[in-house]
Amino acid sequence: MADDELQEVRDNFYVGNFQKALQLCESNSASNDVAQGELDATLARCCLSIPLFDRLKAMQNSECPGQQAAALMAVIMKSRNEQQKVAAKEKLASLANQTHDMTCSMMAAISLAMDGSFKEAVQQTKAHPTQDMQALCVFMCLSCNQVAMAERQIAEMAGNNDDSATFRLATAAVKLATGDPEEAYLTYCDLCTQFPPVEGEDSETGSVLLQTGKALANMQRGMFSEAVEDLMRALAAAPNDPDVLVNLCCCMTHLGKSDEFQQYYSKLEQVSPVHPFVVKTQSIKDVFARFKASAQV
Repeated sequence: MADDELQEVRDNFYVGNFQKALQLCESNSASNDVAQGELDATLARCCLSIPLFDRLKAMQNSECPGQQAAALMAVIMKSRNEQQKVAAKEKLASLANQTHDMTCSMMAAISLAMDGSFKEAVQQTKAHPTQDMQALCVFMCLSCNQVAMAERQIAEMAGNNDDSATFRLATAAVKLATGDPEEAYLTYCDLCTQFPPVEGEDSETGSVLLQTGKALANMQRGMFSEAVEDLMRALAAAPNDPDVLVNLCCCMTHLGKSDEFQQYYSKLEQVSPVHPFVVKTQSIKDVFARFKASAQV
């Protein structure tokens, strides 16, 4: 097999076709131990993304470090027990340091970023100078408004498998951050056509991730009605997705549709009560409530 034997699996995973990528992982075997380790780890990451927590629980004692890392990430994401989450984070960091496994390092970096430790997270991505880790670094730089750093990282990535979904998604994200939504929109459309979630499906209907990306580009172009169309397709596939719901809230605000805003905001409160948008808007309500109470004294 060629060196890029896992390219189809990677591409489908990164564009958000998690069910399709899972099926590819289950129906293929790699030509060497290193590639098989990545394939097994990608299967676990699909289970984390869908999510299939029962399958991940069984991977806690897997011989594959990447599967152990995904199982620990499931605890970090799902557990309501703070001590359990802290223990899982510590075990994940230790696993990454001991095994030097790429998936372990990636999960450890994401865990650090989730806690707001972006500097440490970026350092963790440097442990493996692969395109996947470089792309993760791009998204982390954008998450803390370091656009120039993200641009430099994209420049370093260029020229090495520029056709991969990983590189194109990272490039589209930088285009959005630097004020070129037209180019980002075209990239998302191309990826929708090239990687349909189900073979033979309507080429306009990409994954939830790609539809949300198209919506973001349309919002930046001031095309909020078109953005709503993209998001409604995504909502049909993932009615509880916080990213879809928060962007629908944004669109309804710009379109002046207060009833629809309240509908999607209430759903967001229900499915993701600690979402930053919910926390921030509720804190504003609390400020007004305290002001009203003080004015009545």
